[in-house]
Amino acid sequence: MSERVFFDYGLTFVPPIPLRGEGVGLVVVDMQYHDAAAGVGFCAALEAIEPGSCAYFDERTEDLTVPTIARLIAGFRARALPVVYLCLGAERRDLSDMPPRMAAWVRDVERRAGIHDIFWRGSPLHAIRRELAPLEGEVIVHKTTFGAFNSSDIDDVLRARGLDTLVVCGISTNCCVETTARDAADRGYAVVIVDEGCADYDAPAHDASLRAFHFNFGRVVRGPDELFAALDSGTPV
Repeated sequence: MSERVFFDYGLTFVPPIPLRGEGVGLVVVDMQYHDAAAGVGFCAALEAIEPGSCAYFDERTEDLTVPTIARLIAGFRARALPVVYLCLGAERRDLSDMPPRMAAWVRDVERRAGIHDIFWRGSPLHAIRRELAPLEGEVIVHKTTFGAFNSSDIDDVLRARGLDTLVVCGISTNCCVETTARDAADRGYAVVIVDEGCADYDAPAHDASLRAFHFNFGRVVRGPDELFAALDSGTPV
């Protein structure tokens, strides 16, 4: 993937976020085959409808986002810090446990693409990517909406583990990542998004999402090196 020009996250009045170790957890958003792997699932459906529409997303996901998240997961495990996985998908095959408008939208994409059961939990594509798979005992939170706080018990899960500071990464930046991160900040969590650990369908959407989040809700860091340096030193980001 070609090197990107440095993106300035811009002005913020959000207080710096200290990464003290205790109370810090990594939240990995929807790194499943159905929406975070090139050539299958939702990406395949969008390509079938509009060829080329996922080219940027697929390249960034495979070349940058997945390797970055693998480093983040390894780094949190090495520091004995918790990793929490989010998974998007309907338990019911007819998607009746999703909001009706969202279910109708998914069904329309499936019909137009000729690809079915994209977001059904019974599909093998619901699985988390093998290279990012959770270890035994790590938490998986299932959700039926883009934002985890709207359709899961994630708030209870995080607070039961004493987490008040969340490092967020995953797919896609301006959808499930941003919605979950904004909702977390609104509930009082300190939230840091890792730029290189996220992907979107084009660079402007990705950058605009991070700029807005950085201004109003939390902080954004470039990648694992910056994050781990702050985490190990206790320096706020």
